[in-house]
Amino acid sequence: MRKPPESLVAAVLVLLALVIFLGGMVFRSVAPALGGGWITELTIYLVVWGLLIGAAGCVAEQEHIRADFFVRMLGPGARRWVDLLAAVAGCLFCVALTWFGWLVVDFALLLDERSPSIMQFPKVYFYTALPVSMAICSV
Repeated sequence: MRKPPESLVAAVLVLLALVIFLGGMVFRSVAPALGGGWITELTIYLVVWGLLIGAAGCVAEQEHIRADFFVRMLGPGARRWVDLLAAVAGCLFCVALTWFGWLVVDFALLLDERSPSIMQFPKVYFYTALPVSMAICSV
């Protein structure tokens, strides 16, 4: 079975985070001046992006966790309606998170919020992961 492209993007981002993190361990041993807090920050950003984009891939393949214990006890007709209601509620939730996520991104742009590390990385790139992921999940 072919995986959605979101899964490949997520895997690449998390693998890149792992390589950077392991490289940071080497930097701290060999050249401590190169292994500052920026490595941890960049690793966290990549892992968050990877996990949220991966979540979109899970939704696309219906591999996400569902609490359907009671739904399985229903008949086929009722189950169809409950599944439809759950899909609509889930989509509305993702759309709401997309909207509110973009509001946070817009606010971070307005404030020009930056990370406390030496990189002074704009936090808007970190915050953008949520609305992008939820927009993909909505689709």
